[in-house]
Order: sequence, then C-alpha cells, then structure tokens
Amino acid sequence: MRHASIFYRTSLAIASGLTCLTATTRIEAAEAAQISESVYRSAYFLGRGDTGIAEADREDAIFYNPAGLAQGTGIYKKTVLFSPQFEVSQGVRDVAKSLSNSTSSAVDTVKNNIGKPISIGLQNFTGLILRRAALGIVASSHLKLVAFNDPDSGGLQAIDAQADQTLGATFTLAEKFFGDQVLIGVTGKYLQRARGGVTASAADVDTIQSQLNDQSKFLGYGFGSGADVGVMYRPGGKLNPSLGIVFNDVGDTQIKPKETTEQNLNLLQTINLGLSLEPGTLQSKVKLLFDYRDITGRHYKNPYERTHIGTEISVWNRIGVTAGLSQGYPTFGFYTDIYVLRLDVGTYAEEASDYLGLRPDRRYFLRLIAGF
Repeated sequence: MRHASIFYRTSLAIASGLTCLTATTRIEAAEAAQISESVYRSAYFLGRGDTGIAEADREDAIFYNPAGLAQGTGIYKKTVLFSPQFEVSQGVRDVAKSLSNSTSSAVDTVKNNIGKPISIGLQNFTGLILRRAALGIVASSHLKLVAFNDPDSGGLQAIDAQADQTLGATFTLAEKFFGDQVLIGVTGKYLQRARGGVTASAADVDTIQSQLNDQSKFLGYGFGSGADVGVMYRPGGKLNPSLGIVFNDVGDTQIKPKETTEQNLNLLQTINLGLSLEPGTLQSKVKLLFDYRDITGRHYKNPYERTHIGTEISVWNRIGVTAGLSQGYPTFGFYTDIYVLRLDVGTYAEEASDYLGLRPDRRYFLRLIAGF
C-alpha cells in the first residue's frame, strides 16, 4: 500500500501552506473533503457523465455491471497488462500554475486559491477478461484536502484531510438467458482497504504533518470480501436499447480492521439503474446513456447528485468523443484505441460538500491501457 505515499507528500506541502493563512471563504465543517466509495472508476465512463451501467463491457463491466461480460461471441475478450489512471483536481493545477509565475510568492498563491478542494488520485487494473469470466487485480489511492473556517473553534481556519487506499482481487462470472436478451453477472472481490482522516486547526499544523507522514497512525486498514450482482435486459431493435441494474456490495462489504481503529472501512450496498440507446452503423455509432445511482440514498441525499447523463460519438470503435453531466456538472472526454494501446483523457467534476453546487471539485484525468 506504499504506492500512494507520494500523494501524501505532495499534498502535505500544499496543506502546510494553507494552514498558515486565514481563509476569507467560509466552508462549514460538514463540507470537508469527502472520499468516494468507488474501488474503481473508468476514465472512459467519467468523460461521458460517469454512465455505463446498461452497456458496460470488458474491464469496466467488472465494476459497473458484471452482466455485461456476457456480451458478444467467442471466448476471448482482452488481456489488460496495466492501465494506470491519474486524476488531479483544478485546485492542484491552479496552485502549480501560480507557483510557476516568478512574480507570485507562495503566500500569494495560497491566498488566491484558498477554499478550493484539492484532490489527487491513482488507480490501476490488471486482468484476463474472457466472455463470461474474468480475473483481475485492482489498486487505487485517493487523497483530498480542503481548508475551512471551523465554527466550533470561533471561525479559526482548519484543514481537513481524507485518504483511502484499496488493493483487491476480483473474479467475475456472467451468462446469457432467453437468447441474448437477459444477461446476469456476479463479481466476487477480496479487498485490503485502508481509510483515514484528520481535521486540525492552523495552530495544530504539526499534528497534520506527523499523521500524514506516519501512515500507520493516519490510516486504519483491514480485509474483507464482497460481491456485486448485475442484470442487463436487451430487447433488441433499431436503437439497440439496453436496461441495467446492479447491486454493488450486496448486504454491505464488511472490512474487518486488522487493528483497533475509529475508521469505518465497510462499503455500503448501493442499487444503481442504467439505460442506453445506441443508434448507428458499422462505421460510426452514437450512444445516449442515463444512469441513476444510489437509488436508496445511502450516500447521496440529493437526487441530482445521483443523476448521470452521457453521450458518445465514435468511429470504427477506435476514436471517440464523449460528453455528459455528472451531478449536474459538465464532463468531456476523448479516446483513441489502437489495439494494443488505448488512451483516455478528459475532465469531470464532483461535489466536495454536502450541498450540490457549493463546492465543485473539477478534475482532469488520463488513463493509458496496454493489452491485447
């Protein structure tokens, strides 16, 4: 789990600078940095509004809807040797750009960017994907920081830092029923998961530094297993409609802490719905997608935060442009697939507070997949 340590060092330098100033923007403590529950997020899907429950395939199907693995003909689908995906938030980019300006001091840079969410992420998937079966290994790390005026401390500035790390093995099975109309799939997963958080005032900056540097104090971790179950219904027709439903972390994925910790490491069950339409020809295709996530509201209370809309235009399934809305924020992506290499780049935003529209965290991503 050491692969995320570079994130802590980079973000720690920014956090130290932030805690030396008094914020002019009020952010309630409840709006502090939040960590996503997702073990894996597809760059391809993020560019089109983070949609794909109704038509996910290959490595994306393992995590978004395992039923999609039954699509197609033949036995072999793909071998993914590695697929590093990097994410960095607008806040990090703005700080780096300002620091590169010789006329700006470090203090001026922090003042100009105070109150903006700062997040960094890294993930990788490696696996063998057959039609109806897949084996994989996934690793991911995220670090998020935000400065706020703490109402419990007389409005003094504080820093909230949150981090998570996941290393897991997955095994997926899927099958078709009633011809090609109904697809059902299951992903079993065994995870080592770590999670940590610390909130401290500017006067306690040494506390943040010491805890971020000592991951054994900052992170609580444990091991556990869980399962995702997905269904797709593909009735056929000119628009190639598809409906999908997936139960992620059925019955909650229980992560048993290795040592005593205050961190809740479990992954809560969520129920997600999806719809896709795919008109087009053999040379080009257009996809229209709609996902509604967490329909029971276990993570997101606001219905708009659960809503995802996406579209895609592709040529020969090799070059494509994607766009959409995720939690009401615009997304954009581009990909090119040349058999052994695939590149995805783009941007999306995620709400960093408890109130939609208050603190959007604009992020930029890049993923490179090598395989055959």
